[in-house]
Amino acid sequence: MKSIKVVGLGATCANGVNKEEIFASISQGSSAILDSGLATLSDLQWQEISKNVPAEFRDSRCSLLNVHSLRAALQDSGWSQGDLKETGFIFASTTSQIDQWEKHLPFYKKNGYDLEKIKSSVANQSLGTPALRLAEFFEIKGPVSLITSSCTASLQAIAMATLWIRTGKVKRCVVGGTEIQSDLTRVGFGSLRLLSKENAKPFDKARTGINLGEGSAFLCLEHGDLRSEKAWGFVSGVGLSTDAHHPTSPHPEGLGSQRAIQMALQNAELSASDIAWIYSHGTGSPANDLAEAKAINQLFSQNPFVTSTKSSHGHTLGASGALESAMGLMAMKKQQILPTAYFENADENIHLQIPKTTVNHKYSHFLKNSLGFGGINAAVVYSAEAQA
Repeated sequence: MKSIKVVGLGATCANGVNKEEIFASISQGSSAILDSGLATLSDLQWQEISKNVPAEFRDSRCSLLNVHSLRAALQDSGWSQGDLKETGFIFASTTSQIDQWEKHLPFYKKNGYDLEKIKSSVANQSLGTPALRLAEFFEIKGPVSLITSSCTASLQAIAMATLWIRTGKVKRCVVGGTEIQSDLTRVGFGSLRLLSKENAKPFDKARTGINLGEGSAFLCLEHGDLRSEKAWGFVSGVGLSTDAHHPTSPHPEGLGSQRAIQMALQNAELSASDIAWIYSHGTGSPANDLAEAKAINQLFSQNPFVTSTKSSHGHTLGASGALESAMGLMAMKKQQILPTAYFENADENIHLQIPKTTVNHKYSHFLKNSLGFGGINAAVVYSAEAQA
């Protein structure tokens, strides 16, 4: 079977500690972005998350989010412990447990460089450490992999998990990503002059930049022939490309994104006219939004709905593809199109149908799109029913 069933979802971000809270917030057009221009979890949210997380995973905010969201996805899936013996795990992140390192920096600066302490903190800085810890804790016995391809990471991970199942590498796969706020990301994006203290306005002519967010989301995927009756939807097509146009900017005509979308449609054996809704990357940066819009305009003559929810939860970087996929699947289940909060006036160079409020609409397929640094692009087609 070509289509891969999505049977479990778990998500956490500044809009809520579970997928239901996040979905309600986004549907209402609410925003968790602070006056600082960041979308960070509150102290109360961290306290609530910490309640049911074992002590050994309280060493990092990344670890807390990982356990909380992954546990929710597994519970949602209804899988038994026996099912996890042949289950793969793909984890996506660009910063991983970076707070393990950053919290030691003041000590190093003040008290000199203690070699043993440096070794201890660096030991926790393998980007793949969380994946290995999670697989061991939840007794996921299949192959484990890490993807750290910038802002496309978790959507690329979903594509890879789909290929693992289709080719028989595994029968089931847990896939997702987590990103936390850090000095590295704030300073890095700030140096590129991409950050805005105002709410991001994707595709708006007054957009001024992005809002960094933090969050975590995991999806449980399985072969369509397995026993689970419940399904949030199906992965029916995946596409990946790299345009390598610039280290931090997309191709101005969106050529790489076009290729990824075309591949996803071909892989799903669908045409552009079958897609009613595109859940875009839509960061709110001038160059990214224009390039993505050009790619969409080039391929979709029927003018589908186009949404970005980053104006609600911020840009969660490597976790954004998984988080937004989860929200998109929940929306498709309700036959709704999510809104783009704070969108007011379209850029005259961008010709897209962007809903300002939640739209009730019957549809069978939507496309999730992502673009990342280095020209890395990913697209995934989700369907309400399995495609034979």
